[in-house]
Amino acid sequence: MIKKLRRKFILIASAAILLVLAIVLIIVNGLSYYSNYSEAMSIVDFIAENSGRMPDDDRKGDFGFHMTRELPYETRYFSVVLDSDEQLVLTDYEHISSVTDEEAQLVSELTSADSTSGSLKTDDSYYIYKTKAITAEELEQLVEEKRYASSSETDIDTNADYKLAVFMDVTNRMYRVRTLCIMSILSGIACYVVFVLLVSAFSKRAVQPFIENYEKQKQFITNAGHELKTPLAIISANTEVMEAMDGKTEWTQSTMKQVNRLSGLISDLITLARLEESSETQESVQEDIDISAKTDEIASSFRPVIEQQGKFLETDIESGIKIKGSEKPVHELISILLDNAAKYCDDEGTVKVELKQQRKQAVLTVSNSYKEGANVDHSRFFDRFYRGDSSHNSERSGYGIGLSMAESIVKMHKGKISAYHSEGKTCFRVVI
Repeated sequence: MIKKLRRKFILIASAAILLVLAIVLIIVNGLSYYSNYSEAMSIVDFIAENSGRMPDDDRKGDFGFHMTRELPYETRYFSVVLDSDEQLVLTDYEHISSVTDEEAQLVSELTSADSTSGSLKTDDSYYIYKTKAITAEELEQLVEEKRYASSSETDIDTNADYKLAVFMDVTNRMYRVRTLCIMSILSGIACYVVFVLLVSAFSKRAVQPFIENYEKQKQFITNAGHELKTPLAIISANTEVMEAMDGKTEWTQSTMKQVNRLSGLISDLITLARLEESSETQESVQEDIDISAKTDEIASSFRPVIEQQGKFLETDIESGIKIKGSEKPVHELISILLDNAAKYCDDEGTVKVELKQQRKQAVLTVSNSYKEGANVDHSRFFDRFYRGDSSHNSERSGYGIGLSMAESIVKMHKGKISAYHSEGKTCFRVVI
């Protein structure tokens, strides 16, 4: 249990820091990409609004980016004018050196006809673009200002529609964003590994108070159990003397019944403490157990008891199934489940025992008819002193720790136990 608690503490702490790191990385890298992309798009918008060329004079205003005198010279972009057939009419490559007419035509064709802005990738470059419709008069003015080189011998058609497209190379800008993303992820992974190592190293200290309380609780149960046995033995002996002298009475029989009940409870508590200690230290003796024969033997011993109560017992036990474990605890496990099923079975109901082999594991299912089981909290069945019968009917004798003992036995054998309600039956499934 202590090891399981430490593992759970490490997993929860690690999951929490992983979630925090993931959120931080997503926010940081998302903001980095958004700020770089939006700044570049603002520059492209600014260039498009100035007829495809960034003014090199000193301007002040709210442009959505930091405007400096060096910005026109360090920004790599080109502008083209396209006709209605998406063919180049005019080009301006003055602010970029690695683009030809063929490449500009290819890049222009990659843009969507319905899109006025966006981004696109070529084999070795990453561009963002902005398109703007211009009139033939505006185009003639650009030609007169000699700001564009003609890429076509055709004359300007005054009735045609033209489009100005500005493409800005942001390859290096996006590369820096990608590098920041990679470095931040690697740094996050390194921090996460260091955190997990630190949590693993100090987890024992973190759960030490719980360990101490748990050890004190187990020690108290053991010591109290041994201390209570002496006065119970004296009470039992005195009661027997009274019965020998005055004969059995209602009061002496009640006293002996309660003494036996307390003695049984003390024995079960001590056994439970030892089982939990064995499951933690793995000190159980491992031997080959024919669980098929063992289940059939115990079921046969319970059959008379169950049938005397007006109930029925069905068995479906696959033969030849063997497991590694400790015989006495396994015997106790099957007995607890059968006793619990018989105790809480409806009148004239059926208790069923099934044992199957799944892969290399034995699957034991013990079920009983229990109409009220659908309204019971099955998750609490393995809690100490929990009784499914909230009225604690004395006819259903028990202390509410039998299933806790069963769970400890299953854990000692590195198995799993679960409880559920299905088709009017309460079922306990053990995989071991």
